[in-house]
Amino acid sequence: MRPINIFLFLLGVTIFLSCSKTPQDPPEEVTKPDKNPDPTKDLTYIYSSESQLEFSLYQNDILKSSFEANEQEKNFRNRPKYFRPQTITIKGDSLFITKLGNYEQSYRIKWEKEKLFIYQDKNWKHFASKNEQNEISLNVVLYNSQIRSENSNALRIGQLYNPTSINEILSEKSQAVMTTIWLKIKMIYVPENKKS
Repeated sequence: MRPINIFLFLLGVTIFLSCSKTPQDPPEEVTKPDKNPDPTKDLTYIYSSESQLEFSLYQNDILKSSFEANEQEKNFRNRPKYFRPQTITIKGDSLFITKLGNYEQSYRIKWEKEKLFIYQDKNWKHFASKNEQNEISLNVVLYNSQIRSENSNALRIGQLYNPTSINEILSEKSQAVMTTIWLKIKMIYVPENKKS
């Protein structure tokens, strides 16, 4: 081979090798849970009971008043029933929630002692806790918000798993006045084989 050809050959190899990816540790991959969990390895919890923790009216983050329990249907109709998980199934690092109407949700999970976290919106969020009786305690919130500003008037409704406070739904940038009806319910789930 002529020296020029050898030079071009080596230059091509060098360029090829420099363009190829070098092995690196892959970033922690957050994938969706397996859609078909193995039923023989599932740990399923079934809805057992619930209690109302709070039913209040807020203006922004200031508590204004409380509602009676019998006003729940007037303000939320059947939303609590349809948002309530019927079963919670845990398999490895995956959580599967089934609701009325065969509505399903799935999340990647991790445990920190007795606290269960779900991966949501690129963050780990405290979802529920387990007690000494192997029951899962889950707090849910339903809310209706009326948002008024100089130029608009809007209604926002939503549901949250285990919020820390009403501040989770408030916009820091907004100068609007937000009036919110806030319903917080504690739900208890027991292992499937212990349901009587």
